[in-house]
Amino acid sequence: MKLLIGIILIFAGIITSVFVNKKTHPEKKENFIPAEPLNFGTPVDLDLKKKMQEMTLREKIAQMVIASAIPGEIREGSAEFKKLKDLCEQTKVGGFIFFKGSSTDYARLSNKLQMISTIPLLISADFERGTRMRVSDGALFPNNMAIGASDNPELSYRMGIEVARETRLLGVHQNYAPVCDVNNNPKNPIINVRSFGEDPALVSKMSAGFIKGLQEGKVIATAKHFPGHGDTEIDSHNDLPMLNFSMERLEKTELVPFKNAIQNNVMSVMIAHLSFPELEQKTNVPASLSPAIVEDLLINKMGFGGLVVTDALNMKGITKYFSTSEVAVMCVNAGIDLILMPLDENTTVNAIESAVLNGKITPERIERSVEKILKAKKWLGLFENTQVQEADVYKSLNTSEANVLAQKIADESITLVKDDNNSLPLKNSVGSKTAVISISEGGEQDNTGYIAGEIGNYFGDYTYYSTGTAGIEPMLQKGLKDIPGYDQVIIAIFAKVRYGTGKISISQTNIDLVNEIKSLNKNVVVVSLGSPYLLKEFPDIPCYISAYGDSDVSINASLKAITGKIPFKGKLPVSITESYIFGTGIRK
Repeated sequence: MKLLIGIILIFAGIITSVFVNKKTHPEKKENFIPAEPLNFGTPVDLDLKKKMQEMTLREKIAQMVIASAIPGEIREGSAEFKKLKDLCEQTKVGGFIFFKGSSTDYARLSNKLQMISTIPLLISADFERGTRMRVSDGALFPNNMAIGASDNPELSYRMGIEVARETRLLGVHQNYAPVCDVNNNPKNPIINVRSFGEDPALVSKMSAGFIKGLQEGKVIATAKHFPGHGDTEIDSHNDLPMLNFSMERLEKTELVPFKNAIQNNVMSVMIAHLSFPELEQKTNVPASLSPAIVEDLLINKMGFGGLVVTDALNMKGITKYFSTSEVAVMCVNAGIDLILMPLDENTTVNAIESAVLNGKITPERIERSVEKILKAKKWLGLFENTQVQEADVYKSLNTSEANVLAQKIADESITLVKDDNNSLPLKNSVGSKTAVISISEGGEQDNTGYIAGEIGNYFGDYTYYSTGTAGIEPMLQKGLKDIPGYDQVIIAIFAKVRYGTGKISISQTNIDLVNEIKSLNKNVVVVSLGSPYLLKEFPDIPCYISAYGDSDVSINASLKAITGKIPFKGKLPVSITESYIFGTGIRK
């Protein structure tokens, strides 16, 4: 009888536990236990104190260096692997940033490097919108601007949890996300849809949700690009952008999301390579190397006590003006903790060591950074275990739950900016003919193949055409003569941020093409599968939809909304013309 009662009580406890968990965290894994973010201000425990006492000055400096690796290109025994091995054994760097590879590549390289290193490595990556940004078989979510268009911070939070789950499975510990930049410059060539929008309050609440999700999943979130990269017209991969406005403006706009991130316990902040003369008067000194911006503003005035990381130091906004040794010493004097991707790791360590020995940098300054780095590694559990499961890791990534969430974000983001002729939803009745034209600027990552394969699920009688930067291809040129025979025309434009190009890519040839098709007086619907700002290039188009990206789920959501299978719910998170401003969105 006692045994029976015990079994009943245990069963009741399980039911109660499941019910409470589901009520508190709806639609989340039942075994998910949120982690508390690290308080960097707590005293160093005895184990870490002893660890620091055992380290040489050079080893402490090396902890501040984050080198780079491309897991998909590295094989054991190769020259590149030997270089990474030397960085762990000889230089003793503090960590790595990983770039392209498969999930197996990531897990394997993380495990091997961790086994070589005497102090656990901090592995980081850029997973702004999911692990598939770098990992070929990871999950991919819509761009941040799509989340902003949904105006639903719960979706940002849930995405953060899922990205964190995959991140840790891969052996990665720090995500260089979220982007907290306020994109209030339509000509910005590098941020654009990577931002949640142009409104500081919107960016604040969406980034806070993502930060919370990441750090509850035991991943270090990184607010970037401080003090704000949203109002620039130069790509810092190419040169040094300049913020030519007052401190008052910075306080009122750019700094708002960063202040909010700090209040929400973000554990890391990335500093941009951009010039802000209002605070840093020295010529060509970027925020990332400026004591006035890092130490005085971020750390002292704004009270940030977490990890401060530079943007990548191989970018021309840095290398154009300073040597590797100069950059190294300037980083430390500015208040930087993590020196990301210096051109030469050993030169960097040598320069800082020399500066300490010559009295230009105090030993206490190095201690401050190393203490934070080791505390972060302890919070991550790396002193207990650095290894991750390699076999079949791909089976736990890109799950159906992740894809359902990604599709939900996309469905809630699709924005009907204008529909002057009340043409939506489009017809798919017997006898109606549809032309679908993909305008791509020739980027290898444009998802034109996916839309070509999906159109048949929405329209019976249709013809698909495509064009690239070279101009109108012969098939499309022939197709233009046939356009009068179609009842409706969908123009899908793939235009996105392309690193290092200095622009959002759409050619005059393709602008002319859209206007030419419009002049044929057909029922024309333009869908921007990327930058929402394209409407200014053809303002007289009667129907314009913004999807903020060309992922599978964004294309799905566009086609579903165009054909009336889901309603348009999104609102513009940015102003794209004087007539179509922040908050515009036709509910239909």
